[in-house]
Amino acid sequence: MKNLITRSLTGIAFVVVTLGSLLLGTYGFEAFFLLVLAGGLAEFYHLTEKTGIRPCKPVGMATGTLFFGISFMVASGQFPATAYLILFPAFLLFFIAELYRKRERPSENIAAGVLGVVYLAIPLSLANFLVFRGGPYAPRLMIALLALIWVYDSGAYLFGVSLGKHRLFERISPKKSWEGAIGGAMVAFAAAFLISEQIREIQLTHWLILTFLIILISTFGDLSESLLKRQVGLKDSGRLIPGHGGLLDRFDSLLFAIPVFVCYLELAVH
Repeated sequence: MKNLITRSLTGIAFVVVTLGSLLLGTYGFEAFFLLVLAGGLAEFYHLTEKTGIRPCKPVGMATGTLFFGISFMVASGQFPATAYLILFPAFLLFFIAELYRKRERPSENIAAGVLGVVYLAIPLSLANFLVFRGGPYAPRLMIALLALIWVYDSGAYLFGVSLGKHRLFERISPKKSWEGAIGGAMVAFAAAFLISEQIREIQLTHWLILTFLIILISTFGDLSESLLKRQVGLKDSGRLIPGHGGLLDRFDSLLFAIPVFVCYLELAVH
């Protein structure tokens, strides 16, 4: 019971901070997501260090920040898309840095450094293309995506705690159940209907398809992060958010959902 209260209070605070940052405007969004990126990369590299791999964290942080910054400028129309060419030589810094670090397992260090950028910086950078849709800053689609994930996660947790008997993926996450997933999905589809009433330029059919895709990919995102933690014997990626763990624990679903959401909008809706 105490854990549920702690989880609920910190969850509400987390939602308030996240929505507040988005509603503050362009730079509130940028600052919040850069903090998530930096904190998430720090947690990811900490997990890899538990296996004896030592990625070059400064290069990973710098490359991830550069990726997000360029995406922000391209999405907002301040830079042309050719600005992404800067990133190709930036990735070479992982190799160059390893020459001077004189660490063991250099190839694995390089691979882990690049993987952190792929896992975190690319999805979070794509968030820029949700808030800038060929026009001025508008966070409605990002808020809708977050709402669907939060509603699904909350529903899955509550249904799982009260009704969960059949394990969803016991080898990776022993507490997740089919009952929780189905209950969370029902709540998420109800939320999709409400969202479609507020964002009418996207038809209800598309919202229902998007919700299905988000439920599916969010679950895989959660399980994938659990796989990384299980490899090193950790329950949480960090201790930043009481009752929830670290930033990766809170954003693992979003990291998988953003690319799917953006791709569907570009290929099927617009």
